[in-house]
Amino acid sequence: MALAMVTFAGAINAQTTDEATLRKARLEFHKRDASKQYMKSSRQQTPMQAAKGNAKGVQMPQDFWSPGEWEEVKAIVTTVYYNNYPVGHEGDMYWTADPLLGGYADWYHYSGGWQEAGVGRYVSVPDTSGEDFSNVFYYLIDAVQSGGAESWVRVEQASDSAIIIRQLERMGLRHNNMKFIVGYGNSFWYRDCGPIAFYYGEGDSIGMVDFMYYPGRALDDSLPYYIEQQMGIPNFCTTIEWEGGNCLVDGAGMLVTSDATYQNNCNDTYGQLSWDGVNPNTINYTTKARLTKQQVKDSLSNLISPRATYVIPAFRYDGGTGHIDLYADMIDENQFVFSKFPDHYYNWTDYKTAQKNIDSMIHWKSVFGNNYKQASIPFPCTNNGSYFSNQTVYNNTYTRSYSNHTFVNNVIIQPVFSRVENGEPTAQWDKERFDSLRLAYPGYTLYPINVASFDGNGGAIHCITKQIPADSPIRILHSSITSKHPELNDGNITINATVTNNKGISGVKCVYRVDGGEWHEENLTANGNDYTCSFNLGIQHGEDWWATIEYYLSATNNENKTITKPMTANQGGYYTFYIGSNIPVGIQESTKMEQFGQFYPNPTSSRANIEVILNGKCNVQMYDIMGRSVYQNSFEADGAMVYTLNTSNLAKGLYQVVFTTGDGQRVARKLMVK
Repeated sequence: MALAMVTFAGAINAQTTDEATLRKARLEFHKRDASKQYMKSSRQQTPMQAAKGNAKGVQMPQDFWSPGEWEEVKAIVTTVYYNNYPVGHEGDMYWTADPLLGGYADWYHYSGGWQEAGVGRYVSVPDTSGEDFSNVFYYLIDAVQSGGAESWVRVEQASDSAIIIRQLERMGLRHNNMKFIVGYGNSFWYRDCGPIAFYYGEGDSIGMVDFMYYPGRALDDSLPYYIEQQMGIPNFCTTIEWEGGNCLVDGAGMLVTSDATYQNNCNDTYGQLSWDGVNPNTINYTTKARLTKQQVKDSLSNLISPRATYVIPAFRYDGGTGHIDLYADMIDENQFVFSKFPDHYYNWTDYKTAQKNIDSMIHWKSVFGNNYKQASIPFPCTNNGSYFSNQTVYNNTYTRSYSNHTFVNNVIIQPVFSRVENGEPTAQWDKERFDSLRLAYPGYTLYPINVASFDGNGGAIHCITKQIPADSPIRILHSSITSKHPELNDGNITINATVTNNKGISGVKCVYRVDGGEWHEENLTANGNDYTCSFNLGIQHGEDWWATIEYYLSATNNENKTITKPMTANQGGYYTFYIGSNIPVGIQESTKMEQFGQFYPNPTSSRANIEVILNGKCNVQMYDIMGRSVYQNSFEADGAMVYTLNTSNLAKGLYQVVFTTGDGQRVARKLMVK
C-alpha cells in the first residue's frame, strides 16, 4: 500500500497542521478512492474461494430488458460522506481509516504526511460539518425526493439514520420519503459499485446484475447484496469486472461502453479482496482468469444488451476511469446528448477521441433502424469563465462535466460549479450554461447542486447515485418526430409506438398542437403491442411559411396508471418538429457556441442576453407562437459581443428569435417570457 502513502503524503505541509487543513487532506485522501491506488503486490493473491458466477457470465432470465435512465424510477441509491477513525482515535483529525473488510480498515496517521499505521477496527461517523463536499450528499437526498422517488441511503449502522435525518432537518431539506440500507462501505461511488437493474418475465419483475467492483473495494462490492437482502430484489452475480459509469443503454437492448473494460478483465488476474473473518493477515486478493476481449463483449451482451453491444475508445484524461457518463447520455431511445469539447481544445487527445466516438454513435442504428439523433450541451470552464489551459490541468484539477447528472422521473439532478441561490448557479458563466441545459432537456425540472468540491475526481452526481426502476412500468418505444420535416408539408402524419404493461393497456393517444394553438387528440389503434394512427394537421398556409408542431404520447393501463412520452409532457417537454417551405436553421439543432450562444436568463421578464461572434450586419426577427412578427431590429458586429433584447413589453409565452446574418444564414433561438 506504499503507493497510497506516496500519493497523499504531499497533501499537507508538514508544518501546517491546523484543523481546516487536516480536514482538507482527509477529504482528498478519501475522495480519490485510495484503494484503487494501492500496489496490488502489497497483498498476496489467493485462489478464488467463491466465484460470483462463471467467467463468461451468468444465465439471465428470459425476456429481460434494461431500462433507459430517463424512464420511471422508484428509488435512487446513495449514501453520505463518512469520517472513518481507528478505534481509540475517534474524532482525532490526525488519524483516518480506509475500510477493507468486515469492520477492519487500514489505519493512517498524519505526521508530515499520511503514513500507514497498521490494520484494525474502525469507527464511522456521518459527516455533518456543513462543508460543501459533505453537503452535496444531503442535497442529493432532497433532490431524489423532489422527483417523486424514494431515497435509499446506505448507512454503516442503523443508528446513523437519526443523525442523517437531523442534518436534513437543520438544512431544511426533505426527509419524508427515505429508506435506509445498513451495511459496511468503502466509499460513495455508487454508480460504479451498485447493481445494473433490469426487468424480466411477463410480470416485468425487477432484478439486478451484480458485477465485480474494483479489487480493494470489497465492501462497496457488497452493495448489491445488501439491496437484495434488505429490499428483496434478486441479484444475478458475475465475476466480470465493470463499473456502472461505463454503461449507457437505450432501453431497447443496446449498450455503449468503453474499452477501459478490457483493461479490467483482460490484463491482470486480481480479483476481489477476501479474508477468513478472523486474522487480518489473511486479507488477500483472490485470483481470476484473464478473459479475451471477445469473452468480455459476449458477457456484456448476455447480461445487458442482447440487441447490440458497442465498445468505443476510452478517454485518456477523464480522471482515470474511461467512463461514458462524463460526456454522453441519452434522453430517449432515439437520441444521444453529448458534452462536446469546444474547438479551442482541438489539440487535446480526448477532443479527437470524442469527435470519432460521437461520429460512430450517431451512425449506429436504433431499434427502429434509424440513425441516432444527437444534441449537444455546453462544456464547463474554470471559475473565472475562461478555458482550461490544457488537458492535463483539466484532468488533474477539474474533470468537470454537465453530462454527469441523474434523471429522477421528471427531475434532473444537475451538477453546477458555483454557489446555488434560489435554484440557480450564481456565476454568470455557470448560469448561462444552466439556461442552455434547460433547452436541451425540455420540460425537466433541473435541481442544481454545486459540485465544485468534487473537482479533479473524475465524476460527480451521476457517479454517486444508482437508479432502481419503477414497479409495473408502462413501456413506450416510439420513433419520435423531431427537427425539420419538409416532406410532411402536406400535413399528413403517422405515429407508431410499441406499448406494454404487465396489467394490460387500456388506451394510447397522441396529443398535439400546431403553432401553440389548441390541443387535439388522436387515439392509436392496437395490433398486439403495436399502436398506430394517421391524421392530417389541417394547416392552412401560403407560399412562404413554416409551422411548429408539438406532440406527446399518453398511455393508460388497466389499473388507470398513465405515463406520457416524453415523461415531462405535463411540464412542457413535448416532441417538437417543423414543417414548411422556409424553416430557419438552428431551431432544433445547436450551432457552435462560439457563433451563437443561448439566451440568458431564460425564462426572462425584462431583458434577455445572447453571446454572438460575427463580422458584419445581422437582422433580428422575433415571432410569437402563432408565427406573428412582434419585433425586428438589426445590429453590426465586429467579433464577440452580447446582444440584448428588451422583453418588458411582450406578453408571456414562448417566442422564436431568428437571426439572419449577412451571408444569409438563419439561426433561431427559443426564448420564454414570463
